[in-house]
Amino acid sequence: MTTFKVNRPIRQIIQQGFTLLELMISTAILAIIITVAMPNFSDIGDSQRLIGATEQLYNHIQQARSESVTGNVPGYVNFNASGSSTWQYGISTANSLCNLALINPVTANACVIVVDDGDGTVDPGDGTLDTGDLILMRNDNVEWIDVEMDIASFSSATTQIVFNPVRATSSNGVINLESGMGRKLQINVSLLGRPTICVPSSSLTTTVSNYRGC
Repeated sequence: MTTFKVNRPIRQIIQQGFTLLELMISTAILAIIITVAMPNFSDIGDSQRLIGATEQLYNHIQQARSESVTGNVPGYVNFNASGSSTWQYGISTANSLCNLALINPVTANACVIVVDDGDGTVDPGDGTLDTGDLILMRNDNVEWIDVEMDIASFSSATTQIVFNPVRATSSNGVINLESGMGRKLQINVSLLGRPTICVPSSSLTTTVSNYRGC
C-alpha cells in the first residue's frame, strides 16, 4: 500500500508594532496629560513645603516650652528671619542669644539644649563637664525651598521668644510663613506659651487644608 504525505503550509504569525501614526497620537495624548497634571503636582509640592516648615517650627516651639518647664530653666527660640526665603532659627536652654551661624554643639554660644546622656554627669550648657549632653537645635530653610519666614510683634525682642519656667508664661508674637505660590500660614504664640497654627485672612482664598482661619 502506497501512502502519500501531504505537506501543509505552516501558518506564520506576524507581530506588528505601533505604526508611526499611532505612536504620534499616543505621544500627543501623553503630552496633554502631563501638561494638565503638572500644575496640580506643583500645587501639592508648594503646599506640602509650607506645611512642613510650619509644623517643624511649631513642634520646636513646643519643645522649647517643654524643655523650659521640665528643666526649670528659661527656654529661648531665636530667629534670623526677615521675610525672605533665607532664614534660620534655633532653640536653647543654655544660651539666651545663641549664635544661629554655629553648627557645632560644643562651640561656645551654640543653640543647644542639655540632655543627660546617662553617665550621671550633666553639663551646665557650656561643654565644660560633658559635651555629650549638648544637642544642637539649629534649623534653616534648606529643606523648605521657596518658603519665606517673617516675625512680628514679639513682646520681648524682635528676634526671640522667651519661656519662663516659674510662671509658665512666655513672650508672645507672630511668625508668618509664605510659600513660593503665595500660600500663607501663621504661628501665634500666646503669653501662656501656647503656639497655634492658622491661616491668615489674606490667604483664605488660597486654601491650606486642615487649618482654621486666624
